Amino acid sequence: MFLAIKEMLHEKLRYSLIVALIFLVSYLLIILTGLATGLANLNKAAINEWDASSIVLNSDSEGRLQQSFLSQDQVASLPNNGTRISQYSTLLKSENGLKENAQLVALDSKSFIFKKLKITSGSKNIRNNGGVVSDKFKSDGFKIGDYLLVANSSLRIKITGFTPRATLSALPVVYISPDTIQSLNKGVTNAVVFKNTLNNSKIPKGTNQLSIGSFINKLPGYSAQQLTFNFMIGFLYIIILIVISIFLYILTVQKLPNLGVLKAQGVSTQYLVLSTLFQSFIMSVIGVIIAIILGEITAITLPSEVPIVIDKSNIIVTGIGIIIMSLLGALIPIRQIAKVDPYKIIGG
Repeated sequence: MFLAIKEMLHEKLRYSLIVALIFLVSYLLIILTGLATGLANLNKAAINEWDASSIVLNSDSEGRLQQSFLSQDQVASLPNNGTRISQYSTLLKSENGLKENAQLVALDSKSFIFKKLKITSGSKNIRNNGGVVSDKFKSDGFKIGDYLLVANSSLRIKITGFTPRATLSALPVVYISPDTIQSLNKGVTNAVVFKNTLNNSKIPKGTNQLSIGSFINKLPGYSAQQLTFNFMIGFLYIIILIVISIFLYILTVQKLPNLGVLKAQGVSTQYLVLSTLFQSFIMSVIGVIIAIILGEITAITLPSEVPIVIDKSNIIVTGIGIIIMSLLGALIPIRQIAKVDPYKIIGG
């Protein structure tokens, strides 16, 4: 593709402007994708750590954990290999004035969920009003041994350990024992979580079994949030397609006389078409690489309050998508190249 590279080096300003546009849109795409992933993780990170397949809730709860209340008979009718979950949303305060909105999640220390919990520091102890809390508390200044005062109650929870990736509905999670939460919700069980999917015959009347994926989609605001980001990301792909098409079309029209001369000298249409595609490919690759580098730097420098997660899979999918859109955008000017008549261009 000697001709394509030679032309790009000769017209540095023109092609640099196209690369700059691809870079800006690609950078915005990477940031939006990172924010979508980060916000999604804030909503479901704790659920992913449970490593479960299904969850049983009250059939009238519409899949919402906070709205689900299972009776003792319903819980007793379920297989005993599940993990009972009791949830309570509240404001927690430390004795030195620190505050944090949180989700209290009560489960048995012998349950499969609790056994899988990872600890970054401290111990995994929830006895005697102990609590294993999200790392978010550590970044906010809480320490092991601090007491968390539950708003509108006399309950005090002692921080015994920190666990990573423990957020639910964008709030940090505090894992406590069923005995500890007793004074707050009178021991109500909100749901039972299972590692496997239960046979429908084992689901008691008045309850509903959801896959973990369906349960996540029913988290408050989760689906609407993801749909909004997906719409913006999809629209940006269309913008890239249009921008590449317009710029390459203008450049192609401007160099039609040169293309006519090349065709008259025996250069094939196929070679000129491949040259244009190669230019589009090179410009998109350069723009994407710069956007990825700047996106990584942005993710590192932004404060922890901004939930942005740029992972390899998102970068690969986004980069390939941008390159494909750029190649599709080159199809319109390619039609002009194919229609060039050397006889008319030269003026014969």
